[in-house]
Amino acid sequence: MKKKLAAIVLVLAMTVVLAFPAFAASGTFHLDQSSLGIKVGETALLVPSYDSFSVTSAMWITSDPSVATVDGNGNVTGVKLGQATITAQSPSGDIATCRVHVALKGIDVSRYQYSIDWNSVKNAGIDFAIIRTGFGGENWEKQTDPYFEANYAGATQNGIKVGVYHYSYATNTAMASQEADLCLSILKGRHLDYPVFYDVENSAQNALSPDTLAAIVNTFASKLQQAGYKVGLYSFVNFYNAHLTSSALDSYDKWVANTGVDAPNFSKPYTMWQYGQRPVSGISGNTDVDYCYTDYAGTASPVTPSTPTSDLPADCFVSDTNGTYTFGSNSTYTYKITTRDTFPPTAVSSNTSAITVQLSKQLSDGFLFKITNVGAGQATITTTAGDGRSVSFVAVGSSTQQIAPPAQSESGNSEQTGGTLISDTTAPYTFGANTDYYYKIITSEETAPTAVSSNPSAVPVSFSKKLTDGYLYKISNAGSGTAVITTTAASGAKASFTAYGTAKASSSDISVTAIVSDTPSQFTMKLGSTYQFRFTPGKTGTFIFTSGNGSILKNVSTTKIGKDYFYKVKAVGKGCVGIYGQEKGKGGPRLCVVNVA
Repeated sequence: MKKKLAAIVLVLAMTVVLAFPAFAASGTFHLDQSSLGIKVGETALLVPSYDSFSVTSAMWITSDPSVATVDGNGNVTGVKLGQATITAQSPSGDIATCRVHVALKGIDVSRYQYSIDWNSVKNAGIDFAIIRTGFGGENWEKQTDPYFEANYAGATQNGIKVGVYHYSYATNTAMASQEADLCLSILKGRHLDYPVFYDVENSAQNALSPDTLAAIVNTFASKLQQAGYKVGLYSFVNFYNAHLTSSALDSYDKWVANTGVDAPNFSKPYTMWQYGQRPVSGISGNTDVDYCYTDYAGTASPVTPSTPTSDLPADCFVSDTNGTYTFGSNSTYTYKITTRDTFPPTAVSSNTSAITVQLSKQLSDGFLFKITNVGAGQATITTTAGDGRSVSFVAVGSSTQQIAPPAQSESGNSEQTGGTLISDTTAPYTFGANTDYYYKIITSEETAPTAVSSNPSAVPVSFSKKLTDGYLYKISNAGSGTAVITTTAASGAKASFTAYGTAKASSSDISVTAIVSDTPSQFTMKLGSTYQFRFTPGKTGTFIFTSGNGSILKNVSTTKIGKDYFYKVKAVGKGCVGIYGQEKGKGGPRLCVVNVA
């Protein structure tokens, strides 16, 4: 097989972190690798740095969590065979990427590797070997690879899965038939775990038409297939793109050679990639190295991803905050964007002298953003997806921020004893269609405060993440009922608020501020259709129901009969939109997510 002597060039991409160093650094941000190969179940660390300065945190995103996941520290884990892009992003939007190949790791060898210590190869983590049978078909004795027998025996005896390749000189179908006969005579019916790859790349074949080359490949493949072998095609990318273009070759698994890149420059499907040469224990000199994305031998079972994929509609883009949010004594507030998008939306404030906004965290079903009250005034916070979908709400800031929130009633209180501890959530929180809500505790204490729920069967609470200025906690909508969430620092300082769970609630069992819907939390409407919701608030008062995007769902009417509100909407545009309910003059939860198709 043609040897690619150039080493792989690891192209460093830019990255930025969420927390900048206290000093002013110069240069570029980057990841330590732009291409990474791991097996299913393996974990590898990507390290961001700022020239010579290491970076301790970054916003990590995976393009496909079903293939590879990434945690907040840059640890990448292979989930199933395939490729994914891992991205690190800063609040300012600068990014760095790494192409991750979750693959079986292999080599391809011939007489040019001479005698091989296959036990050392196995211990080096090699899963498979593609061994040359020979080349051409005119002189069987001279054109049989002299090391084939030893390589096949050594690999199989050490548990390495085996396939083969046969190098072609054929310029017509008669020569291809001879090459097939030679290949079969060398195999002698041996078992193969991987295909027989027909290596078509010789300069004598450059002048042949795509149809002639397809006929040559089909002739060789036909004889091997009749003998019970699976046949694939090997060549380098430029030869594929220039000569092996016939649609008659589409049915063959492709093995592509393309070195010095993070992924092959090849637009058609491929199952294997020869990405370069490197030293392998047990072999003298450099050896061709390969990734395989197809489990030919049944040895790469997927693992359960740590970040599950979302079952939301593909175009869903909904905020858990709409209407107006008014800051109290808290200086920060976290809102959630629910979406299947894997790349972070952008968020902007119309008045940064009053309210600033920045990306906080990626979740399995969206992203968290943090707004900060820096001065008096009103700002519109707009969050926009990459394709232009956007949602907005208004935030009102005060001129000053107290060190700690004042004591409040059970529905939202914060008391201080001995230390400083501030919660960004003090008012009662009612779950809508969302199952989780995050609140932030601002404190300088090194030990994470403890958080408890007075009613975990309705609303449990758990620690989520340490931040630079505090800690993040998650409450979940587990059942119907009221819970007081109390967070206590080691110094004794406390903060608490009331949360209302609505899961599995009914009209006979609802909290005093919950709104019960007769409609599932997610459903689909047809474009042009109308639908009427029935909402039952948990207390008396005047309630308002709205669509989060009037260009998708248009408000038609709201009628109150007894305790019930009948809210009618019309689907006027395609997309995903939230339905919100709130007591007049107060904020309220998202009650439903509607996908208009």
